[in-house]
Amino acid sequence: MQLNPISSLRPPTSVDRAEKPPRREESLLRKMAGGALAAGSALTALAAPAQAQVKMQEPQPGTLYLSDFFEAKDPDQMSHGEIVYRSARQLGFQGQVVRAEVPENPLTRKAHRIDSYLDQRQFTPQEMRQFLGDYAMQCVAGQTQTATQDLKMFLDQGAHHSAVNLSRGCSQAQVVEAVYGRVRGAFSAGDPVSAGLAGRRLAKIAPGLDSKVEDLLSRDHAVRGPARLHFQQQLVNLVDETLRTHPTVQQAQQDYESVVAQLAERKVSVVVAAANSGEVLDHLEDDADARVQVPADFWRNRLGIDAVATVGGTRLRDGRQQVTEYTNYDTGIDFYADGDAYVDPQNPDKLVNFGTSFAAPRIGSVLAHTHQQQPEWSNAQVELFVRDALAARELDLKGHSPASALDSARAGQYLKQ
Repeated sequence: MQLNPISSLRPPTSVDRAEKPPRREESLLRKMAGGALAAGSALTALAAPAQAQVKMQEPQPGTLYLSDFFEAKDPDQMSHGEIVYRSARQLGFQGQVVRAEVPENPLTRKAHRIDSYLDQRQFTPQEMRQFLGDYAMQCVAGQTQTATQDLKMFLDQGAHHSAVNLSRGCSQAQVVEAVYGRVRGAFSAGDPVSAGLAGRRLAKIAPGLDSKVEDLLSRDHAVRGPARLHFQQQLVNLVDETLRTHPTVQQAQQDYESVVAQLAERKVSVVVAAANSGEVLDHLEDDADARVQVPADFWRNRLGIDAVATVGGTRLRDGRQQVTEYTNYDTGIDFYADGDAYVDPQNPDKLVNFGTSFAAPRIGSVLAHTHQQQPEWSNAQVELFVRDALAARELDLKGHSPASALDSARAGQYLKQ
């Protein structure tokens, strides 16, 4: 299986962004699937135009707050945030929705410029290690800071008895996928332009990861296999060490956990998409013919802390719900939900996009509705109700961690109450 082409890779600014099928998602967290049931009158709400941001005058219980990317780069395509919004409405959510455009900050802006920095500068091996470590930090700390900023805004506006959806974030898996994807084209006979660019980047990155280009590109399988495994392991280890020890990452995490806790006191659930890098180790193994060793939290979206509801994606196959291959293998996943976004009322059979990004707001919508219906319940009690009362009866985990999967039909009926 192939990683996305070098030209399509970009820093992990979101769990996934919208694009036209059948191409695979061009974000670092890969697309996903799982069908959703269109619920009655909700279809009329699907045509509502996206708003960049709405300031609440009197926050209402049962509100679904969306922090997302509502500015579409292509006028012919829906923005990522619009598909997230429509996914909740399609399930049957009829409550109030508040949208906020994800803010940028200095760290996310630097992460976005990885290609220009990489291509225009020369590096010593030590400088390259520092560059790769900085990139990992920028991705994770930057995304965590922007999430904290939006959560604090909702808190300051008085949000209560509601849910916030964050269909974005960053994991170690995404960072590794991003860096490796920028050199992998050098290992295969593909487009010569892309292969040339990947080769130039490999020549810069390899010394920083204690690797020799000639070994990585050797025609001798006995040489290139171990060399590529060593290259991959060095990259995984560097990313892991950076994210475990960097003070900026640690501070960003503390600030995020603090505002999540404050929202919990207001009985506001935070919902996070698990991310879509579930196949990355398979791609690495294809090149090295051996499995790289990863830390326990390799898959975890760093926004997916214990106090939030982390959501993976499912799809319907042969009448049965299955966890999708692209869902991260995160042991902290709390729910699964359908990730397919059939959300165009003009083309109801068209798969607009798919991913944990679109599974998450479906969980968020039922959590928000339950907070409104049961204002005395804590976040944990609300989650327990959804887990028990709205769960799919059968779920093929496909090797993923056990968690409750949302039954779309039952959830749609529940949201009409």
